[in-house]
Amino acid sequence: FSMYRCLILLSTYNGEKYLPELLESVLAQKDIYVDILARDDGSTDKTVEILKKYDRVKVYGGNNLKPAKSFLDLIWKADINYDYYALCDQDDVWKEEKIISAVKCIENIDKPALYSSAVEVVDKDLTFIRKSFTDNTFKNPLYDILTYGTPGCTFVFNKELMKKLKQYKPSVISMHDSWISFVCLAVNGFFYSDQNAYIMYRQHDANVLGAQRHSLKDTLTGIVKNKNVLRSDMAKEILKGYSEMMPEKTKEAFIVFTEYKENLKYKLKILMLPYNKKKTTKRTFEKVKLRIVFNTI
Repeated sequence: FSMYRCLILLSTYNGEKYLPELLESVLAQKDIYVDILARDDGSTDKTVEILKKYDRVKVYGGNNLKPAKSFLDLIWKADINYDYYALCDQDDVWKEEKIISAVKCIENIDKPALYSSAVEVVDKDLTFIRKSFTDNTFKNPLYDILTYGTPGCTFVFNKELMKKLKQYKPSVISMHDSWISFVCLAVNGFFYSDQNAYIMYRQHDANVLGAQRHSLKDTLTGIVKNKNVLRSDMAKEILKGYSEMMPEKTKEAFIVFTEYKENLKYKLKILMLPYNKKKTTKRTFEKVKLRIVFNTI
């Protein structure tokens, strides 16, 4: 049995409170060798000091890029000599079989492969709140591009996908986990969605991102006036970087999505998509369609 090597990509920002617990859980992974590459996003607390205490953690710092660009930078800096790669958030706690369970699901795949799993949503004291699962297996490219929303902290992927990620540097991305999924879809990769949860996904007041619930007013304001980078802009980047590798059906879906604002036929095609309850909640799907109406996705 030759032990697989996995590089954990960790972006930190003022994470001193929960970071030691996270690091201990990552370094205690069973049956797999792990190193951590950490990028600190401009912390002003003791985060970097904590990271430097661990032998298997390599840390570097930089300007405050926010999570999406920070994780993208980690991908660029990552050594290509690992068998697997995983994304990691600073305030979660991992179960010891997290990485090896993922590897067993994708180890015999000889093309780009991306694993994701359910999470146990917990409060700041790790008290269980609920289990959350999003099916990340892609069936209908257009539906999947529109509704994708799996937490990146569950991602484990192989060297083949890392090579593809390193081939093109996008000038805009909405979120790093969406970008990784889009690349995997574009290059006809393999997706595995595990309904088991190996991660305690901590929700607390200082979360940069997370499973927050928003009021109806906030939700509607966000739909009408979305000021974030749009997913459709990120899809344009996919076409720029990967169109030559894309299966025809996937390419068509990306074109429909990137041009829906100017093309009524494409907009109607998206609005006519039937709801798939295995892939997303009704509420999420309705929000997506509203965003299509207002050109804010």
